[in-house]
Amino acid sequence: MDRVGGTDATEGPFESLRTPATAADLLLVLAVPAALLAAAMLPLSVRRSLVFEYADPTLYTATVSAFVHVGPGHLAVNLAGYALVVPVAYLLSVANGERRRFRVAFVSLLVACPPLLSYLNLAIVRTGGSAGFSGVLLALYGYLPLALATHAERQFDIGRRRTTAPLLFFVGLTLITLLTLGAVATYGVTVPYRGRTVAVGHVITATLVGLLAALALVLALYALSATGERGDWRERLRTAADRAGHFELAVVGLGLFLMLPLATFPVDPVVGGRVLNLYTHLLGYALGFIASYVLVVVESEWLGPP
Repeated sequence: MDRVGGTDATEGPFESLRTPATAADLLLVLAVPAALLAAAMLPLSVRRSLVFEYADPTLYTATVSAFVHVGPGHLAVNLAGYALVVPVAYLLSVANGERRRFRVAFVSLLVACPPLLSYLNLAIVRTGGSAGFSGVLLALYGYLPLALATHAERQFDIGRRRTTAPLLFFVGLTLITLLTLGAVATYGVTVPYRGRTVAVGHVITATLVGLLAALALVLALYALSATGERGDWRERLRTAADRAGHFELAVVGLGLFLMLPLATFPVDPVVGGRVLNLYTHLLGYALGFIASYVLVVVESEWLGPP
């Protein structure tokens, strides 16, 4: 049989789902929306008491606040995002024989990100609090660059995962920076200082412009490295298009990766009377990718293939 990237070219991406392990994985994946919906059934006063307050932080609220939503709209958006990101990430992992790696990354991010993201919010001095699953959702989204890069390498023999994954991460970071720059330029940013508010939009704008310049250089370097690694990409892309199932899954995954920031980093960050915490969204994306990528490096160097 023909083989591409070390896998059977006639095997579809969903063949590996036909195993009892899929049922266990389904229960694991569904446990999160079940927990979010159960928390939404709590009285409003109880949910408000579980918000992570910046002026009175506790480890308990830092952890549970990620699973609590004060408004139904916020919950619906996060459930919709979860229903898109996690199944695609899971299907990509299973198609490439990385079911165990998905489980490890999924559980690790669910456990570590809520308290970590909450306490990282304290780096910005302000009043108020935070609640909701969006930061953790963006951490799970941060797993997608690695899953897509693995799929490209193993199914289409395009690029090397350890080069393509950072390239995709920086593509996402560039898109996020552009969207954030648009929000800052349009609405400005103020911070409390000695009893008054101070406009800092010009400072953040200059910082974001500098970051974009740095990202452009990084993307150029990674693109040059990726294109120089293996042969004719156009021929490989034509071959990839013939991989029925695998090609469509890659297109859906890449489309989701490029489109999700438009919803999670809107130019107008005020939605339903509340301001989206873009800072937490960015931290979640970065932490999700870094943790997943480090997992791959550690397993590859110390433990061998999964």
